[in-house]
Amino acid sequence: MVSIRSSRIDNQSSRVEALLVACTPKRGLQAMVILVALVHVFSLDTLFMDQLFNPASDSDNDKLTDDLIEWLKSNGAFIDERLSIQHTDPSDPTSIRGLFAAHGPFEKGETLFSIPDKLIYDGQPRAVKQNADEIWRDNQHGDCGTAYEIHHAMQTGDTPYGRYLAHQPRRYVPGYWSPGGRELLGSILGDQLSSSHRGSVVEDRVPEDWLDYCEGATSDELEVHASMLVTARADGSEMIPFYDMINHRNGHWYNCQHDRNRKRGHFSLVTNQRVEQGEEFYLPYNTCTICGSRADKWGTIELFEDYGFVEPFPQRYMFQSVRLKFALDEKKSSHKPETAKMNADDENESDGLVVKWHVPPSQRGLDFLKTETERLQKVGNMKDELRLNVNGEQAILESEWNACWMLHHAMLFAFQAAIEHAPAVSVDVWKMSSIAWYKDRSGVGPPNRFY
Repeated sequence: MVSIRSSRIDNQSSRVEALLVACTPKRGLQAMVILVALVHVFSLDTLFMDQLFNPASDSDNDKLTDDLIEWLKSNGAFIDERLSIQHTDPSDPTSIRGLFAAHGPFEKGETLFSIPDKLIYDGQPRAVKQNADEIWRDNQHGDCGTAYEIHHAMQTGDTPYGRYLAHQPRRYVPGYWSPGGRELLGSILGDQLSSSHRGSVVEDRVPEDWLDYCEGATSDELEVHASMLVTARADGSEMIPFYDMINHRNGHWYNCQHDRNRKRGHFSLVTNQRVEQGEEFYLPYNTCTICGSRADKWGTIELFEDYGFVEPFPQRYMFQSVRLKFALDEKKSSHKPETAKMNADDENESDGLVVKWHVPPSQRGLDFLKTETERLQKVGNMKDELRLNVNGEQAILESEWNACWMLHHAMLFAFQAAIEHAPAVSVDVWKMSSIAWYKDRSGVGPPNRFY
């Protein structure tokens, strides 16, 4: 069994950036298919905290993961022996790692793993925590209690899960970035593209989400790391060992889902379709069966703000102020024949990708896209200036710089493609209710809902 995904900076970012810059909707859509694998390298824990954290080597990660799995199994967890954690690109040792059906196929409805509740960190009971003479109390918030628990586990190293978490990348979620990184992200998203569920993207989330929200918290780096891990990896307020080894992806790639039954006292993932030997398992972080309103409202931008990565295709964009919702995906021919179900007409397909519209855009929505496309182009033209501070020094961490421009290029390409392949404008979207215009009412469950 090999280790989980490790954080690293490599030449993938420059490869992706160069390809994206060269693409336009007319001549570049086919080239974008190549990006499906490359964009994937910016998954949950690959945003290169090289200047904040020295990640464990591959051999160290192997040991940490093997110890974690052995500990889980010895304490009642089930992990199917056909599973393997390996590089997503076997020919590239710098590629991220994911969970694979390495030793045989899985039929629909099979359990991948099942973790007993006793091994899940959930902040319960909300007891007093002791750390460095600071008494922590959690009388209101389960996620605070969870952060306290995993901090204690990381600090003491008493369990393999605590040691594993302590070696995960730090501050890869945008709200935990450096001031320069958050400012750049704010410049790229502007006033209109950022989601509102987290407030301003330029704000430091440490004071609000940790210091103010959780009584007794301090700005110690390990405590901040615990807070960020709960933000980025918890399921609700539960930190579940082994669960965060599943990469995110929607569409036909979405092949496993939650099976949570508290009466049984276990947290499990099961397949929702047949998975062939050698294929990777994916669980989307926004359209899962327990994701609630995220399933219809969260897309590429929201995922970036909450997790720090640009999702691979399919990608989805939604802007409530102008009632605009569309997605980009690979053409039907690129999908598995048995699971490909696309909501697109032939005229929207072009050179390897397809633009899918949830509802036809209004003129107001199309004008919005054109305005934001022009603004993003202007921001891109200022790229060299944005990198330096007033003293001519680099003011942004390389990891944050690369992530911001990945998002910039993804949005610019998506907007240009959407404009070029937009259906006839219609006012119908404004005649719909404030929920009906964006909610998926197809009745089709995962993995075939609109994305």
